[in-house]
Amino acid sequence: MNEFDFNHDELRRLDLNLLVAFDALMQERHVSRAAARLYLGQPAMSHALARLRLLLDDPLFVRSGNRMQPTARAQQLAPAVRDWLQQARQLLAAPAAFDPAAANASFRLAAPDGMEAMLYPSLIATLRQQAPGVQLRSQLLEIDQQLAALDNDEVDLLLTAAPLPLHDWHSRLTLRETDFSAVYAPSRLSLPPAPTLADLAAVEQVVSSYRGTAAGVVDHLFAQHGLSRHIVALSASLMAIGHILQQAPLLSIQPTLYLPLFRQQGDIRSVPLPADVRIRIDLVWHRRNDGNPLHRYLRELLMAQFSQLFAAD
Repeated sequence: MNEFDFNHDELRRLDLNLLVAFDALMQERHVSRAAARLYLGQPAMSHALARLRLLLDDPLFVRSGNRMQPTARAQQLAPAVRDWLQQARQLLAAPAAFDPAAANASFRLAAPDGMEAMLYPSLIATLRQQAPGVQLRSQLLEIDQQLAALDNDEVDLLLTAAPLPLHDWHSRLTLRETDFSAVYAPSRLSLPPAPTLADLAAVEQVVSSYRGTAAGVVDHLFAQHGLSRHIVALSASLMAIGHILQQAPLLSIQPTLYLPLFRQQGDIRSVPLPADVRIRIDLVWHRRNDGNPLHRYLRELLMAQFSQLFAAD
């Protein structure tokens, strides 16, 4: 047993309110005035003194005229009791207002590379201005790793489009929903102005995949119509896909909210997927961090950055 361990059962049997009564008696040296200070009746204060005497096996206060004089044991205890009460006040006091400029911490965010590419430039620029002591760490997690990483305190926040099986101890905030579009380079590939699913299924495709498999909501859509995609390449990098489209006669079906990223990479065109398939973009975190000031600040900052980024939609 280390030096900081103590007998919890002994402490459980101690009514800590008795220490408050003891300190009031030390200050007033009078039972009635001590009772008034604590908004108690005199019988209640007398009962508290009797319990203290029994607990500590000492009279603690001895009547001398109109005053109660502390014994040597009481005088010995008084400074420690007063220090404990001061610490208790500090412990229970409302926390100081969070000041981002004074924060010094590292925050771990798991996000798809597309979300990182879209949000991080403005997010990090804002943090450098408002909270220069906060280091933002991003990592890419496979879907089946996300909740475990959150629960094991390996990441602080998930930005995810996956329909995760959340538990009671998880909090979620939906940022927006998005549908899908087919993106391609017109210099490499021609598509009808309004292609059907069959038209898209006939074209060779490159897909986003973090683990080397292509199954997802888009594939389920094609399967529901008796179709399958002709996938010839899988890439873990959304930025790489944009460059691939510039070099090869391929298309890629991507969340529509990623279109600005592809258009930055050259002459990339898009057509909406001819079906209503949507995914939801969520912030997910462990409820132990609901009231964490830094966590709350970064959640609100992400919400603001997300709203500003897609305000024109």
